[in-house]
This record gives sequence, structure tokens and C-alpha cells, in this order.
Amino acid sequence: MGLLNGVRVVDHSRHGPGARAARVLADYGAQVIKIARPRHRSAGEIAIPDTAYGGGAGQHRVAIDLQSAEGRALALRISATADVVIDAFRPGVADRLGIGYEAVRAQNPGVVYCAISGYGATGPRSAWAGHDLNYVAVSGLLDRTQRADGAAPPVLGATIGDGAGGGLHAVVAVLAALVARERTGVGTFLDVATSDGVLWMMAIQLEQHLGDGLEHGPVRLLSGEYACYRNYRCADDRWLSVAALEHRFWSNLCRALGLDHLVDAQEDELRQGELIAAIEAVLRTRSRDDWVRRLGPHDTCVAPVLAVDEVVHDEHVRARGLVDAGVVGPLLAGAVRPAATPPLDVLAEIGVDAATRERLVTTGVLEEEAR
Repeated sequence: MGLLNGVRVVDHSRHGPGARAARVLADYGAQVIKIARPRHRSAGEIAIPDTAYGGGAGQHRVAIDLQSAEGRALALRISATADVVIDAFRPGVADRLGIGYEAVRAQNPGVVYCAISGYGATGPRSAWAGHDLNYVAVSGLLDRTQRADGAAPPVLGATIGDGAGGGLHAVVAVLAALVARERTGVGTFLDVATSDGVLWMMAIQLEQHLGDGLEHGPVRLLSGEYACYRNYRCADDRWLSVAALEHRFWSNLCRALGLDHLVDAQEDELRQGELIAAIEAVLRTRSRDDWVRRLGPHDTCVAPVLAVDEVVHDEHVRARGLVDAGVVGPLLAGAVRPAATPPLDVLAEIGVDAATRERLVTTGVLEEEAR
């Protein structure tokens, strides 16, 4: 039984942070009802692979046309049965549709209403459209990510904003709100800004800047400018990540590479070019995986830079059951995705009879039954 068994989530998201949050909650056992757009309202949307966000595992789906009054009334009735509602519209849209927090709270005072947006419900960017790259841009993350001299800031290969800044941010807030509701019986409105979540991940850098400036202190070690914290090319043109921040790990690395004379120069700014060149020269003599076998088990803080096709076959990933039978499993601690999702007819549950359902399907208000 999942840790969130008995919690019902109504999810208005289609992709991005809301879908990430819904998946995590489903992996913990919550019953997730996804209110989707009918196909005739989905033109121009990003095509989402069937395997994305857990392939809908643990979730039920009903497609409702929110452009129709009857569709909005249906969505509101379904939301009134929820413990948690995930609103992934731009700020103010759900309120204009009549399915926002105040409308749901009027019928369900205990609801935890989680509104996820790019920049939050307030502030000069609140109405802006955006995607992951924008959110990591405004947080300072891109600017602080290593790049070649004169090159553009990198496009990160993972959706940091969607996954952590928005999705996990929302999950943490929802869980805290559910705990508070257990004590008080009162629900709440959560203004989850994806960009705020990314900013939280940049807190160490921001705090150092506010205190002493980024030119001093331990954050400089994370910039890629220091030999002890960067990626190195090996003989087979694959890469090895080195993160030997603590002096004992740096010392172990230097000695394992036959560079004992560099042990005391770890933080000498004037010698970083020399240190980087020396390590590069040694690492270029063997393959990445050879170095991993030689260095990994010996407290040197190294790990291979794996391509996606390597990750899904990685022995550690397989041993922990993170990828199995061709799908990504529940990845977070304590999450156990059920083998099968019990059937649910949410429309029947809220009193929609067969004749009404048929009429709504015929008129395009309703496309699919919940499953």
C-alpha cells in the first residue's frame, strides 16, 4: 500500500511541472484523476510520448472541454471530490473559467489547491509564457554553469525547472499542506513558481553573493574553474567527472594518478591551469571505464559521464530496480508504484448517468470516460 493511499488528486496539467508532480504523488499511492483536453482542443500542443511521466501508471483520465459551460461544471464537480487539485494554467485562467481555488473551496473547504506556474501568481513576470530553459536562465543557474570562453550559456540536458524547481517543489508543498490539514482541517492555496524552485537550488550561490561576493569562498570550487571539480576527457573520448572537493579526496586522487606533488596545490588559483593540464594528461592514457574501475572504489569522488543508453543499462541503476522491464520505476524513496490501477468511473461517481454521458460525448464536451 502506498504512503499516500486514500489521497485523491485532480490534475489539470498536460506536461511539465504539474505532470511531474502528479506522477510523484501517484507513485506514492495517491489516486490521480487527470482532466485532459479533448483532441479537438489540443491542436498545437507539445506531443507527449506515451511513456512520459510514468506512462500514466496509477492515474485515471477523463477528457473534458473546458471551453464549454457544461465541461467546466463537470470539472468543478470532480475537483470538489479531491484532496489536492493541481492547477497548471497561467495565473488567473482557472479563476476566469470558474474552476479556480475560490470556486473549488466553496464546495470543498479542505482542498489543497496547488497552482503551478512559471513565475508565480504575482510579480512583473507572472503572466509571461515560459519553459524550462527560461526558468533556469532567470535563476542564475545558466550563468554559473561552466562554458567555454565567449560561448553561449549551455542548454542543460535535463529539465531542472520542470522536475525539481516545479514538480518536486509542488510535491513538497502539497505534502506539507496535507500534514497541516490533518491538524487543522483547513485546506490552503499554494502558489508554486517553477522559477522560485530553481532559485532555491541556487541559494548557496545567492547567499554567498549577498554576504561576501562570488569571487571568494567555497562556491568558487563549484564553477568548473578548479581542477578538483570538473569533467575530463579520457583515452576513448569518453568523460570522467571529478568532484574531489574535500582535501582528503583530492589527496587520494592525486596519489592514485601519480601526481603526489600536486596534493598541496588544490586551491592555489595561480596553479589551476597547471593542475588541470596534469590531470588531463594522465587521464588521457586510459579509457573512461578503466579509470572508473581503478579510482571509483577508492574515495576519489569520480564517476563516469554516462550517456542515456548507458544509464538504462548501468549496473547500479539495475541493481536498485530503477529501470525494469523497459520502464522507469518509482525513483524516490518510499514510492512503490502499484502493479495495476484499480478501475474508477469518476463520472458515475459524481452522478453523470449513461444518457447524459452519451449526450456530452456527442456534443464534444466529453471525449473519454475516466479509467
